[in-house]
Amino acid sequence: MNNNFLAMEKTIHDFAQELYFRNEAATDLVEKDEQKDLLHFDRSGFEELQEIAGILKDFCQPQVRAILEVSEDANKTDLDQKLLKNQSHQLLQNYANLEKLVAYAEKQAEQKNKKLSKQWVELKENLAKMNINQIEDIEKTTKSMS
Repeated sequence: MNNNFLAMEKTIHDFAQELYFRNEAATDLVEKDEQKDLLHFDRSGFEELQEIAGILKDFCQPQVRAILEVSEDANKTDLDQKLLKNQSHQLLQNYANLEKLVAYAEKQAEQKNKKLSKQWVELKENLAKMNINQIEDIEKTTKSMS
């Protein structure tokens, strides 16, 4: 087994685990904002938030969960550059989606002349702390290998 492969899989696993919890937090925040919009009879905001929550729950979370499961068994997997490439690409996509979601929440708050809630600020700060560069490096490495 290639130690480099196992190291990359560990990095992917650790990042995916962190991202999984960020997705969970984002889903909770979106659902909370969804309920607020309903209480204020803001159907347009509600429908948009409902769509975002659906994407997080039905697409992002299962994808990150699958990456977690595969990377947990990396020592039983043959060296697979395509797997690493796909995993890193999907994690980068999911991370970018969360960044876009935070930007959307900021824009919505700004339009309502409000500040981001403490939870949204915390999510934004936690995303910024994640080491996205490691995942970008893995993706670059796997692209150069193929």
